Amino acid sequence: MKKMIIIGLTALWLSACSDLQGSNGRTDENFPKISRPYNSEQAIQNGDVVNVHGQLSNMDKWHQFLKNIEANKADKVRITQYTIEGDPIFYELIYNGESIHYTFDNSMDAYGSNQGRPSTTCKGMGTKKNEQGNEYYILKDCDNETGKTFWFHKK
Repeated sequence: MKKMIIIGLTALWLSACSDLQGSNGRTDENFPKISRPYNSEQAIQNGDVVNVHGQLSNMDKWHQFLKNIEANKADKVRITQYTIEGDPIFYELIYNGESIHYTFDNSMDAYGSNQGRPSTTCKGMGTKKNEQGNEYYILKDCDNETGKTFWFHKK
C-alpha cells in the first residue's frame, strides 16, 4: 500500500511539473513564447519592457507593475535588455501579492553564462545608486544570489 501511495504521489508531482514547462523550459503560461532571433520589435509587440541601449519601450507596463506591487496586487512583467551585440537578456518578474518570483535568462546572449534559467523569490523591490549617481531598481531580500542579476534603470 505504501508503494502505491509513493508511486501515485510521484506521478502527480511529475505531471504537475511537466505541465508548467514548455518544450524549451519556459513557463509558457506566464509570458509570450520567445523564438530565435528575438529582436526588439518582436519584444515590444509581445508586451515586454524593452531597453535597447537606453531607448526604453513599454514603460507603462513597468510603471503599472510597480504600482501593483505597492497595492499588493498580482502582476507580471518581462524586461528584455539588449547587449551591445544585440543579444537579448530576459528578466521575468511575477508578483503574487506578497513576493516576487524572478527568473534570469541570458541563454540568447553570445557571452552569457549558459547557466539555464536560474530563479529566486524576493520580498521586494528597492533602488540603488551607482558611483556615477545613476539610480537603478534592484530586488531585495532574495532567497539566493540570482537576485543580484536584476537591475533596471530608474528614469
